[in-house]
Amino acid sequence: MRSKVIIIGGGLSGVLAAMQLAQFPGGPEALMIEKNPELLGRGVAYQYDFTHQPLNVVAGGMSLFPDRPMDFVEWLESNHFKYNHLIEKVSPQEFIPRKIFGDYVLENLERVQQEAAGRLQIRIDEAISILDFGNRKTVVLASGNALHADHVILALGNFPPADLFLHDNPVQNDLRYYASPWTDKVYSHIAGDENILLVGSGLTAVDIILGLILRKFKGKVAMLSRRGRFPLQHDLSHPAFQLLEPETRHPRKMLLWIRDLMKKNPDAPWASVIDVLRPFTKKIWLKWTTDEKKYFLRRIRPYWEIARHRIPAKSASLLNEMMNAGQLELKKGYIVEAIATDTGIEIVYRSERDDIRQVFHKVINCTGPESNYRKVRFPIISDLVGRGKVKTDELGLGIKCTPEGRIINEQDKIEEGIGDKVGKATFVIPSP
Repeated sequence: MRSKVIIIGGGLSGVLAAMQLAQFPGGPEALMIEKNPELLGRGVAYQYDFTHQPLNVVAGGMSLFPDRPMDFVEWLESNHFKYNHLIEKVSPQEFIPRKIFGDYVLENLERVQQEAAGRLQIRIDEAISILDFGNRKTVVLASGNALHADHVILALGNFPPADLFLHDNPVQNDLRYYASPWTDKVYSHIAGDENILLVGSGLTAVDIILGLILRKFKGKVAMLSRRGRFPLQHDLSHPAFQLLEPETRHPRKMLLWIRDLMKKNPDAPWASVIDVLRPFTKKIWLKWTTDEKKYFLRRIRPYWEIARHRIPAKSASLLNEMMNAGQLELKKGYIVEAIATDTGIEIVYRSERDDIRQVFHKVINCTGPESNYRKVRFPIISDLVGRGKVKTDELGLGIKCTPEGRIINEQDKIEEGIGDKVGKATFVIPSP
């Protein structure tokens, strides 16, 4: 009898997990659960609405299949006729609109589902609880149904940003405040001449700006973040930098080592030096002590993020055009007070020297996904955390698991089913 795996989440992580399971003829039966049919195969990042927001990685780096690195590029070449209005040409160095990548993922999901001959099923529902059931797990759905499985994979993707304001602040429920930016509603009821505040200046905020430009927005936008920095720009002028696996050191020493590496290789763009570290970052992170990780998060993370998570040159150019036209202003500071008024939302933010007060017609939270599971307001997360089935990471970056993705519970043990040691049910998180 085949084992059964339930995958909770139907975005990119869930699809990749399902495709891996379905590729083996004698593999398990898999059931993927996704509560929002519009996000199936797309998740938040690759929705239908994102027709002009580009990926932040070139097409040559976006294949779903490690053994076929040019698969996405080849798919684009075969399907270019569908997207002539969105992309001028196809090449491994192009930044493709997110929506198109979502089409690619969804098409592959449908193909794999057909090839799996019934071993991969998809259900539109919401998982709200996971219970022990003998040697197996029982997944309880919002519809009231309960499903049994030998293994459960959590593929929940990114959660909405953390709340900017206290829950009893009227601004939290004000229609002019958008707690999550990943919805087309942020562009609703825009006259085009408003004064908008984006809290955050990273990739999410850049995507919102691109959406406003697409809608011919003529008003003003302010970006507010603690560091007051945009993501840096991609540099595709040189081939990938070559590097043997680096020695793991204290984060500060590694930063100095990276700077020294750039100085010794002046002909290589700094971006290619950062990119070559990508295969080693997981191993480096796992070797660091908790204190070393805290040092990195406190002192280095803001600079690492703008260098690691970059934007295409075209996006950077559009931001500069808006700034030169006086439409976009980048502010450094953080919010200390927010008040709902008749004319808008009054924001008081603290800059380097003073508290500044300003009224905005819209405020959009672009601070990035919440990673602290104790603050995430999802039924399945509240259930698992509340019953000790998962243990939150001490750094607030997620939940504890083994390097292979097996979940560790509050007793610091791998979360498994009750019963015999053989064939126990297991929670796992798919590898990124």
